[in-house]
Amino acid sequence: MKSGSKENLTWKINYLAAQVGEKTHMKTAIFAASRAKHQQIHNSNIQYTDKEDLKVKLQNARKQKLEHKLHQSRREIKSALKKAKSIETQKQIKKIKSAKASIENKDDDDKEKEEKKVKKQDLEKLEKELDMLKHVDLEYLTEKKIKSNLKKNGSLKNEEPVKELIENIEIKSPYADDVDKVLLSNIEARLLSHKAVINETQSIIESFISILKGDTEKIEKKKTEIQEKKRKAEEAKKKEEEKKKKQKTTKGTDSSKFMESLAADDEKNDENFKNIYEGVKKPNRVGQRQRRKQWEELYGKEANHVVAAYQKREEKRLANPDYKPKKVHKPTPSNTAPAEPMHPSWEAKRQQQEMMSKALSGKVTSNNKIVFNDDD
Repeated sequence: MKSGSKENLTWKINYLAAQVGEKTHMKTAIFAASRAKHQQIHNSNIQYTDKEDLKVKLQNARKQKLEHKLHQSRREIKSALKKAKSIETQKQIKKIKSAKASIENKDDDDKEKEEKKVKKQDLEKLEKELDMLKHVDLEYLTEKKIKSNLKKNGSLKNEEPVKELIENIEIKSPYADDVDKVLLSNIEARLLSHKAVINETQSIIESFISILKGDTEKIEKKKTEIQEKKRKAEEAKKKEEEKKKKQKTTKGTDSSKFMESLAADDEKNDENFKNIYEGVKKPNRVGQRQRRKQWEELYGKEANHVVAAYQKREEKRLANPDYKPKKVHKPTPSNTAPAEPMHPSWEAKRQQQEMMSKALSGKVTSNNKIVFNDDD
């Protein structure tokens, strides 16, 4: 219930602030305020709320929120002071132990060491400080610290809700009249100087300012931070551009000095002049898909990537225990009958045709002679 009530109170402050016209970071509150304003304008049944009444409500809500925050801050500062007290107590005990040890060791006659040794009076003072440290009232110190911080802060001390809170904080000293005030103030200063206590008191002041003055300071701070970042980025960009321009100009002057020593005709006639002094522009590298297309056009199915893909597919298939390879049908050999011997007249005719075709084609060598039989 507590967390819900706190959240509702925070939302109420932001909602009333948006209705009054103050800046707020809560978008839901801004939307609700604009909706309420629209309904008041367009709906005659809804009663019009005066701006001054809204300001009074806002002030009361902030006052209530400050009281909650003050109650919470008391606990946080007190817990921080408890930690500081335990640390300081341990330090004081160590000091007393070392002081007792130095008093007991009186065998050394060296004058310098004798001067550095702790006296009985110092030991009594340390023990008195320890006793005071053990009996210090943390609640009294907490109230004292909160009140002094609120009074000293320039942006809070003139606010009416803060003035009321300061008046309501009653500080009554729990110590006797004969207490050593100097020693007490020293111990209190030691406790309040701890980092945890300083951080807690600082966060309380910041939260008080945020409650009273809204989020205008946070919003403005964020805006200035964003503008500062943009400005730095633009400056860095300008510096980079100027640096590049300087580099280009220095390159141009160096090359022009070197070029003046050469003949103009040689520059025109030399084909490699631009390549050497201006640099060869590398063509854009062809992408992987384009390269694969080219390889497929050249090598077809024998391209490396095609073969590799096929091998991967085959490995996956073979790795599967349920995979059964397809049966390859071997072609049955045709039982061709052996050629029967030809008739002698047909064989002679075939040989004659072969010889005639060879003679006409020019394949027959010149050494061969054609002999005609005159027996017939």
